[in-house]
Amino acid sequence: MRVIKILNNNLVFAENELKEDVILMGKAIGYNNKVGNIISPENIEKLYVLEDQSVSKELVKLMEETPPEYLLLTRSIVDMAEKQLEKKLFESIYITLTDHLHLAVIRNESGVMIQNRLLWEVRKFYPQEFEIGLKALKKINEKLDIHLPEAEAGNIAFHIVNAQSYEGKIEDLIFMTNLVKDVLKIINHHYSIELDTDSLNYSRFVTHLQFLAQRLLDSRPLHSDDHFLYDNIKATFTREFDCTLVIKSYIEKISKVKMTREEEIYLTIHLNRLLQ
Repeated sequence: MRVIKILNNNLVFAENELKEDVILMGKAIGYNNKVGNIISPENIEKLYVLEDQSVSKELVKLMEETPPEYLLLTRSIVDMAEKQLEKKLFESIYITLTDHLHLAVIRNESGVMIQNRLLWEVRKFYPQEFEIGLKALKKINEKLDIHLPEAEAGNIAFHIVNAQSYEGKIEDLIFMTNLVKDVLKIINHHYSIELDTDSLNYSRFVTHLQFLAQRLLDSRPLHSDDHFLYDNIKATFTREFDCTLVIKSYIEKISKVKMTREEEIYLTIHLNRLLQ
């Protein structure tokens, strides 16, 4: 491993044999080292190979100002999340979550508490990610000997959910979460009922809304020329279709995207299942 840049005493930016940018971590690995030196494997405790070179460069900038234990914590949380979710997260989470954890601890030490206004929604709509967030929070509090509040579990879960989306934009996740929350409110009000949030059909409906929101964000709505099916669904599920039109009006207002007939069909069918 050839040294490209010394980040601090315990962190070095280097290049491996495959000419890939890597971040090396080890006790005093940067001490008395210099650019161009070769670091032997026995001095390396942790090695990070990032496929996305833009992420690699941003992470290097961040690590020049951030204690290395935050990257270690992020790596541990990402490994746990990928194992539990059985999917790979986008590497941008190494930047966003590392930076967030560092700032959260600084705020906590300064007595500044920032409320997570979407805590309930994250807990309800993304239970797997929230569970990971709780485990991560426990790990952070133990490792750093501090007491971050439960709201931080929601923030961590937020980053994990965001790292599963293609664009990885926090604003998109907020849009998706608010859309799901508001559509469920519309249904509760429209039918004057309280939905069974523990039912399988409820979970399926929420998942459908999440994918609908993602399609709107990606400008990839479903399309169909099946007018017979549309007319049949409209006539068969009249009370569900009435609610679909209310939801459609709300979605088009907040997204500025016109819902297609195909989206109306699927929303009506999912509404019918939800109301069973």
